[in-house]
Amino acid sequence: MSYELKILSSPVYELLLSFSLYKRQTFMKYLELGSNWPEEIDASISPELKEAIKLKENLFFEDLMVLLIEQSPAQNNIKSFFDWLASMSAGEIYERLAPLLDDKKTLPTDLSLQRDNSIAILKAWNEQYFQHLDHEILERLKQDAEEKVDEIETYSAKDIINQSSRFIIEADKITSVCLIPAFHFQPMSLVDQFRDKLYITYPIKYNQNAFNEVLKITKALGDERRLRILQLLSRGTYTFTGIVSEIGMAKGNIHHHLSILRGVGLLDIHISDEPNTYFYSTNKGFTSHLKKKVDLLLT
Repeated sequence: MSYELKILSSPVYELLLSFSLYKRQTFMKYLELGSNWPEEIDASISPELKEAIKLKENLFFEDLMVLLIEQSPAQNNIKSFFDWLASMSAGEIYERLAPLLDDKKTLPTDLSLQRDNSIAILKAWNEQYFQHLDHEILERLKQDAEEKVDEIETYSAKDIINQSSRFIIEADKITSVCLIPAFHFQPMSLVDQFRDKLYITYPIKYNQNAFNEVLKITKALGDERRLRILQLLSRGTYTFTGIVSEIGMAKGNIHHHLSILRGVGLLDIHISDEPNTYFYSTNKGFTSHLKKKVDLLLT
């Protein structure tokens, strides 16, 4: 099993991630942004933009845009990227996307219309929200990406991916992995697969300190049900369904506890060749990580 590792850092991707998070509002209670973040956005954007986002039926084109960001010669500048994207015909967009999609994903016939609608909304999102983001965040994303590029010379792709995102790639058909540092979805990681390529979004360390890290980890450990899950997953890898069966709790409760454990880095997620199936295991290295943080806190 071998795959190529690339690092992608782009303000366009972070813009897209923030927009997608606001539209979908998933995982909010587990994210550093907090559950009130969408309400804070509501108070800062115009009623026209809010209505346009509400009326947008899906984010199909936006979900594919990561493929275009990677191909763009203007990926480091939001305005230039939108100009590049707007300059392409529907045929050019199709030629760039179609070879990267499997048979289950078909491109819509109105690519130009979807592209134009996405650009209009994302430009407004950039003007009213994203460009007011602390510039230091974007600098930290760029810095983290540069650090990962340097690590490729020293560490294995497997170790870099696992340390960044807690994902473990065990799928033989994967030939390429693209790591993307992100702020808005921290402390969680995301993965998208297009044919034999994975795009993994991992959280950067931003405004974190030893005290808060230790507090979050000990809170996650301070629940009998989560300790039972960690015990189970220390003995082997289990699917979500397998965990539900072994632990005997409702699916919603299992999802909640897994999300908390994932958020503090206590779980590894194994990506196999089985479609849409992930296996979980305990990150057994977290004890040494916690010890280092406690030692740092007490010195």
